[in-house]
Amino acid sequence: MATNKKSNGVHVLTIPFPAGGHILPHIDLIHQLLRRGLTVTIVVTPKTLHYVNPLLSLHSSSSVHTLVLPFPTCSTSPIPPGVEMMQDVSLAPHFIKSLSQLFDPLVQWFQTHPSPPVAILSDMLLSSWANSLASSLNIQNLSFSVLNPSTMFPWMSRYLKTMNGSESDDDSFTRVHTGIATSWGLIFNSFTELDGDKMHMIKDELVQHDRLWAVGPLLPIKPNGAERGGPGSMPQQQIIAWLDSFHVDKSVVYVGFGTQISLSKRQTEALASALEESGVPFIWAINVMDTLKGDDRNMVPPGFEEKVGGKGLVIKGWTPQLVILEHRAVGSYLTHCGWNSALEGLLGNVLLLVWPMQVDHFDNAKLLADDFGVAIRVCEGLNTVPDATKLARILSHSVSVDQPERARAMKLKQTALAAIQKGGSSDKALDCLVQQISGLSAGTIINKY
Repeated sequence: MATNKKSNGVHVLTIPFPAGGHILPHIDLIHQLLRRGLTVTIVVTPKTLHYVNPLLSLHSSSSVHTLVLPFPTCSTSPIPPGVEMMQDVSLAPHFIKSLSQLFDPLVQWFQTHPSPPVAILSDMLLSSWANSLASSLNIQNLSFSVLNPSTMFPWMSRYLKTMNGSESDDDSFTRVHTGIATSWGLIFNSFTELDGDKMHMIKDELVQHDRLWAVGPLLPIKPNGAERGGPGSMPQQQIIAWLDSFHVDKSVVYVGFGTQISLSKRQTEALASALEESGVPFIWAINVMDTLKGDDRNMVPPGFEEKVGGKGLVIKGWTPQLVILEHRAVGSYLTHCGWNSALEGLLGNVLLLVWPMQVDHFDNAKLLADDFGVAIRVCEGLNTVPDATKLARILSHSVSVDQPERARAMKLKQTALAAIQKGGSSDKALDCLVQQISGLSAGTIINKY
C-alpha cells in the first residue's frame, strides 16, 4: 500500500530478540510500519546487524535507522564471549537478562535524541524490562508476539495465575508473561480468521483492553540481491537449479527443523533411513552448530549422501527455506511446526508433515492438524525416535497421493492471503495499529490500563 501520510513520520523504537525465529518476523513487521509512514529505529548488536540490511535496502535512510549497541557481557553469564544469537547457544532466560542491561544506554540515547520515539515495540520475550524502560521514559511499550494467540492464551493464563502462587517471583517466564499482559498493546503474527476466538479471550480474560492486533501472516520481505537472514551455506542458484531438474510438480519433500532443534544420533539415523526407503526426492536442511562443537547430534550417517545420489540434497547450515517452499517441485514439508515455519509452509502451498518437539510446537500442531485439518502428524516429542518404515510410507504418500489436508490447506492459504489484502482483517489491523501509535505523543502516558 502507499505510504500513509497521516502517520507523519511518527518515531518508534523497536527491540527485536536475537534469534532467527524472532528477528525475521520482527523485521517483516517493521517493513509494514515503514510502508505506512512511521519512522523506525531498530536496536541491534554488531552480529545481528546483517539481518536488517535487506530492510535498509528497501526504505529511505530518513525513515529507518539502526542503533548498534555492544552486546552486554557479564562474567557470571553462561553465554560464551562473542555469542550474540540464540541459535548459537539456547539460553533464552540468560539472553533476556543480558539484554536488560541495555536499559541505561537506551535511556541515555533517548534523552539526547532530537526527536525521540513516542513508543517502544519490543519482542515479547523482552517485555519484562521493556515495559519498565518505556515507563521510565514516559512512553508506551507494545509487545510483538511471534507466537499465535491460540498458543499465547493458555501460556499467559497459566503463568499469570502463578504470580501470587507457589512459583518464585524470580521465575523468568512468569515475568515475561506478566510483561506481555501489562504491555500497552499486543501484536500477533496471525489472522483473526485462524484464531480470533483466542484473541477475544486474551482481551476479555487477561488484559482487559482492546489494543490487540492480528497483523499476519507477515509476508517476508524480498529485496533484490540480499538473502533472508544472510548468505546461505549453499548458493541459492544451485538449490534452485537442483529443484528445476525435477519436472513433476509437488514431487520433492523438504525436511527442516529450524535453528533451535538438534536431532540425536538415533533420530538422525531413523530419518535418513526413512528418506532412503521412501525413494522420494528430498532436501534435508541440517543445523550444523552441534557438529561444529564435536557433538554427534545432527550428523548424517556415513555414506548416506552417496547412497541417495541425485535424489537427495543435504544442506548443512543456513538454508533459503522460503525459496525452497515456494518452488513448484516441492510438495511436502516435514517440520517441527514452529509458528514461522508453519506459516511459511502454508503460504508455500506445501503439505505440512508435523513433528512437534517443544514449546509452542504442540499448540501449533493441535491448531493446524486437529482443529483445521491442514497438517498431518508424523511423530511427537523432542526425544522420540520415529519408526523409519512408517515414516517412509508417510513421506512417499505425501507427494504421490491427493491428501484431503492439502485441499483444506489451500483454502486456508486463500483466507490468509485475503486477510493481508487491501481491506482484509490484517490489513485493517495494521492501519489501526499505525493510527493508534500515531495518536501517541512523546512523554505522554494514556490509557495505560
